[in-house]
Amino acid sequence: MDAITFDESHPSPFDQIKQVDSDGSEYWLATELLTLLGYQTWKRIKDTVERAKISAKNSGLDQSHHLVDVVQMAQIGASQAFREVLKDYKLSRHACYLVAMNGDPRKSAIAAAQNYFAVKTREAELAPQTSELLAQLWEKLQQQNTVIEEQGKALAQLQSQIQNLLPPSTDFIPPGWDAEVWRSLPPQDKRHFRYIFRRRNFRPSGQGKDKSLALPAAITQQIQHKQRTEVRQLIGEVSPEEQKRLEAAKQEALKQLWSQGEQ
Repeated sequence: MDAITFDESHPSPFDQIKQVDSDGSEYWLATELLTLLGYQTWKRIKDTVERAKISAKNSGLDQSHHLVDVVQMAQIGASQAFREVLKDYKLSRHACYLVAMNGDPRKSAIAAAQNYFAVKTREAELAPQTSELLAQLWEKLQQQNTVIEEQGKALAQLQSQIQNLLPPSTDFIPPGWDAEVWRSLPPQDKRHFRYIFRRRNFRPSGQGKDKSLALPAAITQQIQHKQRTEVRQLIGEVSPEEQKRLEAAKQEALKQLWSQGEQ
C-alpha cells in the first residue's frame, strides 16, 4: 500500500471517510478505516477491532459507545428464518485511535493513523476547556463593556455639571429671546434668565419662532420675587436718576415679555 501523506492543501484521507451520526457524533466504519490501513480481509479487520475492544475494556471505556456492532438481518437458506449477521463496526474517534494502536506501527499507514487520531482525540479532550475559557472571556468582555458604558454616562453627567457651574458668557443670549428686548433688560435679570435657561431650559417661545408660550406660574412667581429682592438691594446703591432709568427699563421689558406670553 502506498504511504499515507498529509498535505495542508488537501483534506486528510481519514477526514474523507469520516461520517456524522444523526445526533451529530463523528464515527468511522471499521471496514473503510482498516482497508485504508492495508487490511484486505474481513477476518483481519474483525480481529483488529476485537483487540481494540479489549483495550477499551481495560481502559474503562464504554464499548457500547465507542465500538458499535453494525448488524444486518440475513435469511437462513431457503427457510423463513433470519439471523443477525455482523457486517461492520461503527468506531468513535477514540476507538479509531485504539484500533490504530493495535496495528503494526512499522507500517506507514498505521503510524499516520496513530498520529492523526492521537491529535484529534486530544483536541476533543481540550474542546470543553476551550469553550469554557471562551465563555469566561466573553463574560469578562461584556462586563468591561458595561463598565465602559456606565463610565461614559457618568462622564457626560460630570461634564454637564461642570458646564452648569461655569459662569455664562456676558454676551450669551438664551434661545427664544429677542435681541432688542434682551439688551434692554437690567444685568440682574439677564443673569436670572440665563440661570433658569441653564437649569430648567426655559425659553420665552419654546414652540417655535412664531408661537410663544406664557411663563409657568411657579417660575413667574420666582422671577417676580427674585426681581423685587434684587431691586430692593439696588435701591440704596444707585442715584435717584439711575433708579428711575432702571425701573423704566424693567417695566418695559416685563411689559413686552408678558405681552408675548398672552398672545
